[in-house]
Amino acid sequence: MDQNAAVTRRPLSACSLDEAAKAFTEGFVGYVVPVSVRPEALALRIAREDVDADISEVFFDGGRPAGILLISRRGDRSRISALGVGPTIRSRGFGRRVMQEAMNAARSRGERQLILEVINSNTKACDLYLSLGFQITRTLIGFSRAASLAVPDVAPAEECDLGTAVDMLSRFSDTDPTWQTDPASFRQAGPPLRGMALESRAAALIDDSGEDIRFYGFAVDPAHRRQGAGRALADALAARYPGRKLYIIENVPEGQLDLFMRRIGWHKSRLTQSEMSLALS
Repeated sequence: MDQNAAVTRRPLSACSLDEAAKAFTEGFVGYVVPVSVRPEALALRIAREDVDADISEVFFDGGRPAGILLISRRGDRSRISALGVGPTIRSRGFGRRVMQEAMNAARSRGERQLILEVINSNTKACDLYLSLGFQITRTLIGFSRAASLAVPDVAPAEECDLGTAVDMLSRFSDTDPTWQTDPASFRQAGPPLRGMALESRAAALIDDSGEDIRFYGFAVDPAHRRQGAGRALADALAARYPGRKLYIIENVPEGQLDLFMRRIGWHKSRLTQSEMSLALS
């Protein structure tokens, strides 16, 4: 008897956001970090990451949301943006089968590369992806500024037009960004993101709707680097949000910001991710 017989799979485009959010949350039950996704947050993620709703899937176990596969596409590259397999359908080889099908489908679309990110302490997932032929391309890290640090004695950062901040990030972006930090992720930027800028020299995209302040983008004009513009904007943001933690999740290539962040009092996260890539052609 097929252990997966009770599992049904529907395109994300054929599901409600509520169903998909429940499936996402269920798919990551017991994950190495807590995961709880609201429908509106999932909608923003789908838009920002260029998730293809027709080839992404929601898994159901006996009619109940049980997991999710999100596939993003840009040009001749695609990305496993999320693969969550819930407790009731785990340990059946289901995740491996889904991955193999996704790899074959990407090849059939003529795509050149399939990428993903995996938390390094999630050894089971790391081993699965390596066994399927993925190779580690780089380590991704995050940073944070503790809420307990003294507030810098500077003027608070001023909000700017969101489109202006996105344009500045696009022009100032480093080469070879990660999928989530690529300026392409912010083409349709809207609430709850807010733009902050230091004149025309540096810009940031943040979300201050939660308890902590998450940075989605932060960039300095190459012509003004090593002249204090980055520190000035970071300090101004800390002054705008006194007593609140500022952070960047683990999607920054290791070595890209380490020295700068250490100089301004931010700490590297203990959690790390590996970006993995599979050549398809």
